[in-house]
Amino acid sequence: MANRLKWLVVLLSAAMPVCAATPGSISGMVKSADGTPQMGALVEIFSAGVLQPVVAFTGQAGSFQAASLPPGSYRLKVTAASFLPSLVDNVVVRSGGRAIINVTLNTLAEAIRFLPPRQSSAQDQDDWKWTLRSAANRPILRFDSDHGFVLASSAGESRDCHAVKGRVAFVAGAQADGFGSAPDYGTSFDVQQAVFSADTVSFDGRVGNSNGQPAGVFRASYKHKFANGDTPTMAVTLRHTAPPGSAINNSLSSVAFTFSNTTNVAGLIDLNYGSEVQGVQFIRHISGVRPFASAALHLGKSTLLEYRYATAEPASPFDHAIEDGDSGSVPSPRLSVVAMAPALERDRHQEIALSQKHGDTKFQAAVFFDRVSNIALTGSGDVSAIESDVIPDFSSDTFTFNGGNLDTRGVRLVAEHTFSPELTALLDYAYGGAVAAPDWNSSGSWAHLRDALRVEDAHSVTAKLNGLIPESGTRWVASYKWTSSSAITPVDLFNSSPGHVDPYFSIVIRQPIPGGSFIPGHIEALLDVRNLLAQGYRPFLSPDGRTLYLVQSARGVRGGLAFTF
Repeated sequence: MANRLKWLVVLLSAAMPVCAATPGSISGMVKSADGTPQMGALVEIFSAGVLQPVVAFTGQAGSFQAASLPPGSYRLKVTAASFLPSLVDNVVVRSGGRAIINVTLNTLAEAIRFLPPRQSSAQDQDDWKWTLRSAANRPILRFDSDHGFVLASSAGESRDCHAVKGRVAFVAGAQADGFGSAPDYGTSFDVQQAVFSADTVSFDGRVGNSNGQPAGVFRASYKHKFANGDTPTMAVTLRHTAPPGSAINNSLSSVAFTFSNTTNVAGLIDLNYGSEVQGVQFIRHISGVRPFASAALHLGKSTLLEYRYATAEPASPFDHAIEDGDSGSVPSPRLSVVAMAPALERDRHQEIALSQKHGDTKFQAAVFFDRVSNIALTGSGDVSAIESDVIPDFSSDTFTFNGGNLDTRGVRLVAEHTFSPELTALLDYAYGGAVAAPDWNSSGSWAHLRDALRVEDAHSVTAKLNGLIPESGTRWVASYKWTSSSAITPVDLFNSSPGHVDPYFSIVIRQPIPGGSFIPGHIEALLDVRNLLAQGYRPFLSPDGRTLYLVQSARGVRGGLAFTF
């Protein structure tokens, strides 16, 4: 791995002179709180180390533009008669890119609307500072589809920076991922609290009851955004799962401390790096460190070269469909048992990907290198007759089984086309190694299963459609992933591109429900079905003659209601 990292450094060093920084621009609109464009507003653009700002004035439509700006981080000051000044920090201009800034100016009377109730005269000065912060514009990241891979920042509408955003979902249906799955009935939640203009505190997770036992995950995180673009995040994740009545009657408890940071170098390279320290208590204590990193080099406004290093499998889209919070994206510890001893799955993934955008079509080509030890396989069926080597999950009738090691390399090709705002289609092809089981047609013995497992190269093809029905507001996603062999693990196990889907046929439907004026916020009905046709089940015989299965992805159905406020 060290040699590969050395070659990557050499390639990036060689590419830097070729990708010399080209000037970018900042443009946008200035308007009042009621949406009226403001003509003649003064826009001053400051950069570090330069005393004289770049000056621009808004036209009749309230728009402005400053061109030929070197890549880097800028600060904007917008002033106009009868309005309070507005400041926008950390506006990043990439090489050849365009940053879009939409600024809302407020009058003094409008700013006073955000003034909190006075408690004592001693707090007058602090209240006034708080009011100014409330009226300030906060930068928001978004994607400009007309200009490819560029950073488009916008200062949003005037909002109370102390507002709380939250989401609660009541979910029924098992996760069906083996031991450690989410409870079959539970509540998912996500609450975010903005602190001043650069800090965010969030709490998210899911709690529930599985066969009379409490289970769930809870995550607390803190994020700060510096003026230079660095965004460090610290998080603590707690998990608890209790398997009642199992042969291995031990609950699983884990705690994970995560640190990550995102930054930009010279407007050309986006860096994301961090590490997670994880402690797991199951039969005995197990600990591990899972570092991760990615570097994205912008070779132009529509071309991106990326290197990614990961030590955990990405969360299933089946989980993301229900849980929009960060807890759904935090990988859970994948455990299995060998001879009554717990084993923690150890993952190492590296990939180099080249992405390019042509109009409404995006392409990606990638090569990857995977090494997994103690891979945790998912099975289905009653394993009460097996004394060891399996960990059951009774709420979903699935179990986890140790599949040995996987060492492979492969390629991935992704093409995505947007036909309209209501329809997007994607094709994903991957070739690489996967753990496969022999085709015994229910006559194979479970006792000889471990020795019969093997790693073989396989092809996989994925088709995916994203749609929206404007009349009803219904959003839907349908996907089908086909594999060429009898694999019991997906090909391209660590795929985190837009082509990442669950194996075989899956569908997600999200339907807004009118709540009326008496119910605040937004209500959605959720339905998520994974492996609807129950494909890819590899049969074997348990010691008591029952049929067991190993699967890439067990069939699962989940649904519920989500409230966003």
